[in-house]
Amino acid sequence: MKIHNAIRWQDNAYLFEFQGVHTEPVEYFHAHEGLEILYVLEGAGKYVINNRMFPLKPSTLVVVKPFQIHEIKVQVPPAYIRTLLKIKSSVIERFIHALPNLASAFHSFLEHKRACQVFYLLPDHASDLEGRFMQLKETLAVVPPSFRVEAVTLFSFQFFEYFVSRIYMAGPSVSLQEGGIPGPEELVGLIAKWIDKRYNLPFTLNDMAAELHFSANYLSRTFKERMGISITAFTNDKRLEEARMLLAVPSLTIEEICRMTGFNYPSYFISLFKTKYGETPHRYRMRMKK
Repeated sequence: MKIHNAIRWQDNAYLFEFQGVHTEPVEYFHAHEGLEILYVLEGAGKYVINNRMFPLKPSTLVVVKPFQIHEIKVQVPPAYIRTLLKIKSSVIERFIHALPNLASAFHSFLEHKRACQVFYLLPDHASDLEGRFMQLKETLAVVPPSFRVEAVTLFSFQFFEYFVSRIYMAGPSVSLQEGGIPGPEELVGLIAKWIDKRYNLPFTLNDMAAELHFSANYLSRTFKERMGISITAFTNDKRLEEARMLLAVPSLTIEEICRMTGFNYPSYFISLFKTKYGETPHRYRMRMKK
């Protein structure tokens, strides 16, 4: 299982695919950092989330929480046509506090352990949602690049207001497991969220183990088995993505960005950055200025 980023993130903040047509079978088992909104226009298959399997068919809406493990299998033919939006939680959190009622509903959905997340839309809801996605596509085509993140964020707020008032109904509250002990998939989500909150500071696996109340070996093994990547590699990927975004701020030096993203040594940071992106942070910054 892997962190999946088949479509390129825009501005390190969101990715959007409008009515993408897939003519080859689609199958993956993964998790990702952003909140995901998936809408199926055509196609047939299955979707597994919260250890439950749901059929995929036209007019299916799926809302996936950040770092939540999910699986999708779509048979082709017929063609699989979908609209997909992912937006990073950090982007949403940057603005949502100005809307306290929406923020409360949003966090309630994220924290609900067994919230309903797969919906089969009635024709009027399906038509409305398709129109909203079309409007986002048209907006992104005409606004200046510097406005696109805000346009996507505004869309996500409008979508979520519509979602909680017209579509979403929370299921009954269910504890993690008997005794309150998280299962492996839930534990992977806890680890990913822990890293997301602390990546900008140096930490050890023992620090994580102490806070999550599991042994370091168990955390490391469980994460690697489920995600196909080590905790260290996952953390470094997160730090490098954030560093790449900070390189757009000309007032920050490479050393400052290194410290702000949790790396202890600039030489190590530069080496990892070059390995991942094929160039040093300095060359990347110079290329972005052109």
